[in-house]
Amino acid sequence: MSDWNYTKCSQPFESEEAAREHMLSKDFAGWILKRENGYAAVCPTYPAGYYPDAVVVAEIENSKRELAKATRGLPLSDCC
Repeated sequence: MSDWNYTKCSQPFESEEAAREHMLSKDFAGWILKRENGYAAVCPTYPAGYYPDAVVVAEIENSKRELAKATRGLPLSDCC
């Protein structure tokens, strides 16, 4: 199980690089989102569309492949 706090599955950052460094150093899986006021790192259970202003700028996989496990079975958004 990941060390993400699933009741607060998001953490704000000033830059994409800071969010990436944090996720990689903790071996977290998830996404980095560009927000109106900075960036957010979110866990694999982040519900798409929760932040209407958010744009996914990076996917981060961890050593446990938690992102792949969480997204398995989801429809492909850019298929065909």
